[in-house]
Amino acid sequence: MPSLTAPPHNPGTLFGLLIVVAIVFALGVALRGGRKPWLARIQRKPLMTENEKAFFQRLQRALPRHHIFPQVSFAAFLTDDGKLTQQNRWAVRSRFNRKIADFVVCDRNTLDIVALVELDDRTHSRNTDSRRDDLTKAAGYHTIRFQSKQKPTEAEIGALFSHLVAAERKPVVGTARTIA
Repeated sequence: MPSLTAPPHNPGTLFGLLIVVAIVFALGVALRGGRKPWLARIQRKPLMTENEKAFFQRLQRALPRHHIFPQVSFAAFLTDDGKLTQQNRWAVRSRFNRKIADFVVCDRNTLDIVALVELDDRTHSRNTDSRRDDLTKAAGYHTIRFQSKQKPTEAEIGALFSHLVAAERKPVVGTARTIA
């Protein structure tokens, strides 16, 4: 008949078990390693508001010969002239590196930027927008501003861009425009 008593106590088995537990714990800490508590606070955010999505679709329909890129960092299409010291380069870049263009309109074949499009709502300020437009104008870009509450029709957008593309063929320095 089998014995119901515990097996004899073996100190080597207990030591081995403690080693395994310590290794598993160390691996857990290492795998979690650099896990920062603030990472738990990161969440998804929609790329565009519903208003911006609707206008994006309108731009796409109105400009079939163009690619429309939403939410593009200014740093993707602006840079310094390369003639500055490292410290001054960062000072210049800091003026635009956190700014975002609502939409960048590019020629479908060349991907050259035709214009920047901003959809202005109540959160926009003329002074801030003017400073942003000065930055893009300095690089030779056209910025077209549409009022969110008075968005143009597809036909109006198409006509404006036809005029803009025709004007681009002439040597003209970029200008900022506000469409009310």
